[in-house]
Amino acid sequence: MEFDLRFREWYPMAVHLLEGMVLGTRRGQAITGQRERLLALGKLTAGLTHELNNPAAVQTSDLEDGVGDWFDDHGVAGGWDLAPIFIGGGLRVADLERVAEAAVGDCLEAGLRWLSYTVESESLLREITDSTARISALVGAAKQYSQLDRAPYQWVDVHEGLVATLVMFKGTLPAGVRVVKEFDRTLAAVPGYPAELDQVWTNLIDNALAASGTLTVRTPRDGEHLLVEIVDTGPGVPPEIVKRIFEPFFTTKEVGQGTGLGLDVSWKVVVTRHHGDLRVESVPGDTRFQVRLPLTETR
Repeated sequence: MEFDLRFREWYPMAVHLLEGMVLGTRRGQAITGQRERLLALGKLTAGLTHELNNPAAVQTSDLEDGVGDWFDDHGVAGGWDLAPIFIGGGLRVADLERVAEAAVGDCLEAGLRWLSYTVESESLLREITDSTARISALVGAAKQYSQLDRAPYQWVDVHEGLVATLVMFKGTLPAGVRVVKEFDRTLAAVPGYPAELDQVWTNLIDNALAASGTLTVRTPRDGEHLLVEIVDTGPGVPPEIVKRIFEPFFTTKEVGQGTGLGLDVSWKVVVTRHHGDLRVESVPGDTRFQVRLPLTETR
């Protein structure tokens, strides 16, 4: 205390400059963190919009062609309009053959049209039920993820954040990518800031998806820590890049494709804010980002 008072008395300008540097650094870090949170949310907006507007589609053109031809062969007018209804309801040519065998006289077309009304009604009800469930799941994920600006310190179930982040990425998964979840749901919650951890999951999963292959998310216990391991089977990260991967502004992406701050911010969130550990291990076909979070509060 005595030294502090004397230093301020003898070197007021130096103290003023140091305080300005500290304040500027803190403001810069806050702005960087906010920008990265907005970028993280932006990455997921397209996926969320896609999922809301585009239910999972099944390639049915060949099946519809076969059913349409069957209608033509049996003299049913407007068969090409009926074909999508029957295919959507899970009926195939073999099912229509059984209907034809049961039909009496010339009532085949009337029976098929009555059946199409029934199938269409059930299909619509099923679609409404499925869509409601999908939207409910997406809204739940968005609600979980929308804590970006509300980050109270609390006990956090990391599985909720991981699941929400994966749901938000679902609509933009690269072709051929398979997602595997290996969660230990018996693990206790960890103390932390849920919104900031969600940002970490977004950054790490986004990197893993860029490598394609299989994405595996694990949550085993590691001593007094909860380990979140995000693994991809991509080509791996060269050793010279692994050494620099958490440096601010370091990126291997093309200009305009990345800020080079995602992993730096993730490291600060895990290590500085949560007193945990973030590291990467990589060989071709097996790259692992490992986040260790203490299971007990750390002062």
